[in-house]
Amino acid sequence: MPSTPFGEHLKRERELRGVTLEEIAAATRISPRFLEALENEQWDRLPGGAFNRGFIRSVARFLGLDEESMVAEYALETKGLNQSAATPDPMALGMPRDYRPAIFAGVAVIVLIIAVALAIHFYRARSRARSQQQSTPALQVAPATDPATTRSPTGGAH
Repeated sequence: MPSTPFGEHLKRERELRGVTLEEIAAATRISPRFLEALENEQWDRLPGGAFNRGFIRSVARFLGLDEESMVAEYALETKGLNQSAATPDPMALGMPRDYRPAIFAGVAVIVLIIAVALAIHFYRARSRARSQQQSTPALQVAPATDPATTRSPTGGAH
């Protein structure tokens, strides 16, 4: 076991690299309050279980530390403590929600609605054109004739 407690070790490594908690929070998407809780060994302020180990791995990776040794150090430090296994709300973890799937689905629905509307429009227009062709008989146009030149069947002029 290292000579310094886990939280102090983590804080010292961060300060040696000249990194602020806000920079780590921005890069790892871990709430600064959880990062502070790690450094201050306030285990009750953390979600517990796999979340804590995930936080430690992310911070260690960001700082260029060995992830496995940091997780092992954390496990030794918290050995015997009751760790919560409840799944916290992602917003409470400081992780923003990913709205991309919802946006994609919304756009897909809009495109589908537009495609169906256009298909219906063109189908109706085509139907109307067909019905107009069928209902309008072909007009037979007789050649234009001058009544004065028209002869009766008897051969004389009118």
